[in-house]
Amino acid sequence: MIRYFLENKYHRIFKRYIDEKTNYCFSEVLGTGTYGIAYLIIEKRTGKKYVLKRLITKYRHSKKLRQRFQKEIQILKELNFPFVPSVIVENEVENIPFFVMDYMEGRTFEQTIFEEGHVYSLPESLHILKILLEMVVQIHHKGIVHRDLRIPNVLVHQGKLSIIDFGLATYLNPKQKIEEVKNPKKAANHCSDLYFLGHFLLFLLYSSYTPTESKERSWQEELQLPEEVKNYIERLLLIRPPFSSTEEALHCIPKV
Repeated sequence: MIRYFLENKYHRIFKRYIDEKTNYCFSEVLGTGTYGIAYLIIEKRTGKKYVLKRLITKYRHSKKLRQRFQKEIQILKELNFPFVPSVIVENEVENIPFFVMDYMEGRTFEQTIFEEGHVYSLPESLHILKILLEMVVQIHHKGIVHRDLRIPNVLVHQGKLSIIDFGLATYLNPKQKIEEVKNPKKAANHCSDLYFLGHFLLFLLYSSYTPTESKERSWQEELQLPEEVKNYIERLLLIRPPFSSTEEALHCIPKV
């Protein structure tokens, strides 16, 4: 209860700060993550949309979480790609760090699947995966792993994709061997992003799936995919020997 009132207090402080001390005006809360809160803000002069992300109040004294927050800012600054938001400015308000970044237009794939009911065919799903892998190859070439490539963190707008929320991103560890990866979600190499993209692809494919029986089965049984596609996904998910690199995964996308 105390944390709730404290968070509300700092929400009001940030809203007042945005409206009175910056060139922006507060619009709405976009969402709350593991350690950050994102606001939609509007530039007063141009009407252009931006996003302000701040640290959750209860973590303002946590050295570990403050470092994690600064790491996200640094990583975004290093990724100079049109499909990744750029950092505009960073600062603090009453010991709570924040930064302003580009607002990326579009709908998340979570929204297109579960709110709009969009159905993705197998060829369309593989095409989307190809575009994402091309982006991830560029990110990996910068020495960075996203580690959270889920359907809420990829946007689509007029056929173009963008990647958001680098809160769990880290730097590639060239010394981490593939066979040493125990938890791909936390791996500091390409296996992490490929693992998440494997699940991302399954969400796309399940959008066209209609259950025929009440008993739940494995995705391999339910989706009835071509053998080449099934084997490919199993390599992404580390069920089979994984790809040696993101480039190999891109090169080996099944043609259907």
